[in-house]
Amino acid sequence: MNHWLHGMFTALVTPFDEDAIDYGALERLVLWQIAQGADGIVVGTATGESPTLSDSEQEALCAAARRIAGRHYPVIAAVGSYSTAETVAEIAAAEKAGASALLLRMPYYNRPTQAGLAAHALAAAEATGLEIILDNDPDRCGVEIAAETLVQLEGAANIVGILERRGDLARCDRIARMRDRRFMRLTGAADTIPAYLLAGGCGAITSVGNLAPHWLARLESAARSEFYGQAQILQRRLLPLLELLACEPDPVLVKLALSMLHPEVGAACRAPLAPPRLECLPLLCDAIEDLPHPLAGMATKQRAMARRQPASPEPAAARLAPPRIGGRFP
Repeated sequence: MNHWLHGMFTALVTPFDEDAIDYGALERLVLWQIAQGADGIVVGTATGESPTLSDSEQEALCAAARRIAGRHYPVIAAVGSYSTAETVAEIAAAEKAGASALLLRMPYYNRPTQAGLAAHALAAAEATGLEIILDNDPDRCGVEIAAETLVQLEGAANIVGILERRGDLARCDRIARMRDRRFMRLTGAADTIPAYLLAGGCGAITSVGNLAPHWLARLESAARSEFYGQAQILQRRLLPLLELLACEPDPVLVKLALSMLHPEVGAACRAPLAPPRLECLPLLCDAIEDLPHPLAGMATKQRAMARRQPASPEPAAARLAPPRIGGRFP
């Protein structure tokens, strides 16, 4: 039987109204993710602009996502800083807010050794009973968790998996050989999902899930059913959008695209993230127009859920005003 952490998870954006979190827009996004088939959401990641969120905002964000999603839907909290003590405090706050599990960032900026990474992870594991997924992001942290270090963490039963941001297939297989195969491996590289699942991965945590959760659910279903040709075709439909989103820092273009799909959701990011270049706008409009449609059943369910929601106030913040892509979403 699959673990509940198997599947397609969305690294959710944090919507803002002026300089505050827009909880009305957050509700819309969380309910849409559920209706469109995402297996869970992750709050407080870099896609959620965690570096710009205060400690109280991160706790409130997780608590709000839990309230909106209900008791049983997976809400994973991203935690961790370059201070182990601060990380332990963040874990306590996430646990209090109702997180289902934790995505543990490795220390960034101070570039610890492998011994330091292991000590950091073990301290986090001892601070909570929640299950932990290690976030291996060498591009942001400057260091990579070695496969040998993962072997040293076998004694921590609640460290149950790792998110590999680069989606390295050879490393996925190496981790499986060095650790028990029940140790979960997820990819953060949306362009590698079918291959990563075929190599033994159990799922993905992606930013593009904000825009196409239904498509990722179909992609995973095809791969799980061993329809790998179909999974590759589904994957290729996403590649132009993925290439475009990479033209600006995450989540600048993701939030702009969301504002096209959901006019109530603002596109603003907090400084130092700047608005996208104007030449990106027509390209993004084309990519969103070409975005695969939701399945009819999912779209119907989403519309029914949207009708039950109170109308969100129009954000007061100044933002780009891209044209609405008409008729696809309520």
